[in-house]
Amino acid sequence: MNYASVARVLSLLMLIVAGLAVLGAGIAAMARETAQVTAFGATALGIAVAAASVMLLTPRPRHKARASDGLAVVILWWLLTPLATAMPFIFGVANDSPITAIHEAASCLTTTGDTMIRVTGAQWPVSLIYWRAALHLLGAFAALVMAAGVFAAINLGGPGVHRTVLFTLPESSFFDAMPRIVWPVAMMLTLSISAIFVVLLMLGVEPGRAIGDAISVITTGLVHPDALNRAAGSVWVSLAMGTGLCIGALGLAFWLPFRQRNWSAIIQDPEIMIFGLFVLVFALAAILVGLSAGDSLAWSVSTLTTSGIPLTSAEVASRIPLTVYVMPCLIGGSALAAAGGIKLARVVVLAQRAGQEFQQLGYRRSIVSFKFRDRELDERSVIGVWVYFVAYVLAVFVFIIGFSFTGHGFDDSIRLSIGGLTSSGGLISGTAEKMGPGSEILLICAMLLGRLEILALLPALSLSFWRG
Repeated sequence: MNYASVARVLSLLMLIVAGLAVLGAGIAAMARETAQVTAFGATALGIAVAAASVMLLTPRPRHKARASDGLAVVILWWLLTPLATAMPFIFGVANDSPITAIHEAASCLTTTGDTMIRVTGAQWPVSLIYWRAALHLLGAFAALVMAAGVFAAINLGGPGVHRTVLFTLPESSFFDAMPRIVWPVAMMLTLSISAIFVVLLMLGVEPGRAIGDAISVITTGLVHPDALNRAAGSVWVSLAMGTGLCIGALGLAFWLPFRQRNWSAIIQDPEIMIFGLFVLVFALAAILVGLSAGDSLAWSVSTLTTSGIPLTSAEVASRIPLTVYVMPCLIGGSALAAAGGIKLARVVVLAQRAGQEFQQLGYRRSIVSFKFRDRELDERSVIGVWVYFVAYVLAVFVFIIGFSFTGHGFDDSIRLSIGGLTSSGGLISGTAEKMGPGSEILLICAMLLGRLEILALLPALSLSFWRG
């Protein structure tokens, strides 16, 4: 492993986090939130000193970085950033638990968005609302760059669920390819959030809530701590936010052809097509449960995007049986988006392969093949998807057992394990009062493991990965 490249890139990323903390200190100062000025100042100073020291003391890399070095940066960033950004969630709020603060930071970074912190009068400091929004944006940006760059590189021989025109493996250092991904992702997030924000303002939404909701829907998270307890507003507001959730859940699968004005590619993209199909399927399931057509469609979009933010009444989600609720969360959004879940692309691959098996029942010697985004897939690619699926299901069961041992009932254990692994804050809601330190640590692990898509973390368990 090229330790010099890993250390320097990771230090640069942490300096960006320090810059966001400096802005938080400025917002706290303007809002006269003295405790938060100190917290953000200490956070910025601590991160900046540590990151700058590492960068100055680390020699320039002598060897070119590889995809494994990119994966090391990703893993270390997701493990270290929740620790580095937790301090503001201790000062200025009724919380004296470092574990709860780390959970809060991890929840925002993974765009899960649930909160275990209770504030007197439900009046959160303005600077902390900013910090939650900043961490949501930072996490969504990291997830998109990670999927389109690092995951695409380490899975070149696989089904190509992370492959885009933005990434080709460079002959020079691996990190030289990152700017080609960073700028389009930054543009997508900026333009999408700005568009939804402007539309919400035009519909009469208060500016503070409008910017928070715009970030929430594009990152498929929950910026406002009370987002799950309030209705969206008018039908037009719900429509705007639902559109934002769809854009956020499809991510680069929608944005890249949209930027190129390739309308036929948008309509024919397998992930976009199956996303629309699943929205209708789960809406029908909600109608059978007893919801109206409008509420059913709104719940389906909100849950399939792994956000959970209410698009109609805040009580709608409570009327959905748990067995129905978890299914769209498990499926999730695009492989090239901030939404969690198994991912639509993998569902497409497995469904196509299952269809082939049925075709071959009567003609066992027939030769069949299929493509995903114009790429011919072989048995090895399909096996890779199956292995991921099995690993995901196994992780769900392991966390269910873990939460059961911390005193949670079966339903709550399912909610916490699937909600954490799929970044579905709406699914976790209602369990906060029953969470102890052990449960919070498990939930933090589930959220980070889900964001790393489980299999990406497996190489880190091998000593040869760090020695190579």
